[in-house]
Amino acid sequence: MIMHQNKATTNGMTDMQRKTLLRFEKGLTQALPNSRIVWALPVEDDFIELHLEHDKRTYRKSLKAAKLAIEAGEETGVLIILR
Repeated sequence: MIMHQNKATTNGMTDMQRKTLLRFEKGLTQALPNSRIVWALPVEDDFIELHLEHDKRTYRKSLKAAKLAIEAGEETGVLIILR
């Protein structure tokens, strides 16, 4: 299930995946307000794949988003892979 919406929806996700995605989204809006989640895909119970939309030419924004994904994943135990 791939969701092409302005906000990431949590359809088909487990409670921990939802919690992880919402934590990541909250941190993303605070740290990188111009970035947005284009789609989120629950792959397994402890694995989420999502696509961010932001300026790809800036390495710092990608690095900051990756750090936020790691922090959210460490708190809940669900791995976030960025595309």
